[in-house]
Amino acid sequence: MVRRMAASPVSKVWKAFKELIFCQVLLAVVFLTSGLVVDVIQGVLYVTIRPFNPALYRKVNYYVTYTLNSQIVFLVEWWSQSKCQLYIDPQDGEKYFGKEHAILLLNHTYEIDWVMGWLVCDRYGVLGNARVYVKKILAYAPVLGWSWKFQEIVFLERDWEQDKRNLGGQLNNLVNYPDPMWLTLFPEGTRFTPKKHAASMEVARQKGLPELKHHLLPRTRGFVASLPHLREKVPALYDILVAIDPKCKNEPSMYSIMKGREVRSKIMMRRYPMSEVPEDEKEAIDWLHKRYQEKDVLLDNFLRTGEFLSKEQKALPEYQNFQYVELPRRPYSITNFSSWSFVILIPLMWYLYTVFTSGNYLKMGIVLALVVAANMGLMKLIDLTRIDKGSSYGQQQQQQQENNSESDSSNQEEEPVAIIKPITNGVSNGKAKVH
Repeated sequence: MVRRMAASPVSKVWKAFKELIFCQVLLAVVFLTSGLVVDVIQGVLYVTIRPFNPALYRKVNYYVTYTLNSQIVFLVEWWSQSKCQLYIDPQDGEKYFGKEHAILLLNHTYEIDWVMGWLVCDRYGVLGNARVYVKKILAYAPVLGWSWKFQEIVFLERDWEQDKRNLGGQLNNLVNYPDPMWLTLFPEGTRFTPKKHAASMEVARQKGLPELKHHLLPRTRGFVASLPHLREKVPALYDILVAIDPKCKNEPSMYSIMKGREVRSKIMMRRYPMSEVPEDEKEAIDWLHKRYQEKDVLLDNFLRTGEFLSKEQKALPEYQNFQYVELPRRPYSITNFSSWSFVILIPLMWYLYTVFTSGNYLKMGIVLALVVAANMGLMKLIDLTRIDKGSSYGQQQQQQQENNSESDSSNQEEEPVAIIKPITNGVSNGKAKVH
């Protein structure tokens, strides 16, 4: 039995220091101030370069976007010292990851699953071109929301007829990026909670689909509608399964990250060539459901044993090369955050010193109010990531069932789906192949 070495006095002091609200205020000031600067720069580029040379705009905007997104990565891998271990086919990692456009199918189980996804994006060098489907209302959120607008993020209205009209144009922008772009889709549509899960599994029983233990049924309409716009220029889909180590004592949340508390995760990545996704709509729906049935078995294995694959699964051809890989942290996120901190905090500290030694109580009050507002603003952004702030999927679906409504709603599609037989050993006939 290996015993952990006792923490040194210096590390204990540093750990306690990161818990102080003073640190959260400083982090908030740096992120929000730099974020507003990034928004302005992106806005200028958007109106001066993009109309005339979209490819040049996207190349430049990659680096501008990185200066903002990498601050979140800094908080995860440097500030909180959180760990992320990949479980992949190393041949896929060397040949494809970070070298091609890809669609990422990510489970929505935790508050920070998207953050861990960004960690992977950064280590494969595509963080500046990491894109996602989000609700349009988030476009109005200061800093991140405004930046997402200039990043050409895919915004959804939650009005299917309008989304269907707008989706093609938004996706066409992304597939024409000159450098590798990763577009993340959360097919479950909302984060997992017991109430949402119960409502989702009621739908599964009604449709004759196998019930899932750890996921909601994927909402297939957006996935199927996106495929025609992606097939020609996006060569692959990556099925991503984020799992938090059950032995990790800290809550997997942005609050823990801000407090400098370590969160340990493992991520399984399976690559599927786009050619393996059926062109027929009904077959594509079945394909996505099968992936989620597999995900559920893999996550169940992990939560029970600490391993994604059982012994039987490891013997299957598609998994024989899978290994745990821990990509090294890149220095760019800490360099970027340190630079912003130097530029912002040193003048700020000097200004605070002059204000609080001036004896001007009005100025003191204004400065304190601005600092508190910055901290509250960041906490508000963090609050948007919390599971209990997710959509009302469960309540609306339950009401729909009570009314015996057969019409579509924005929270759960009623698309035609063939009955899918339970899979064997947690895998279907769809294989993750290496080409």
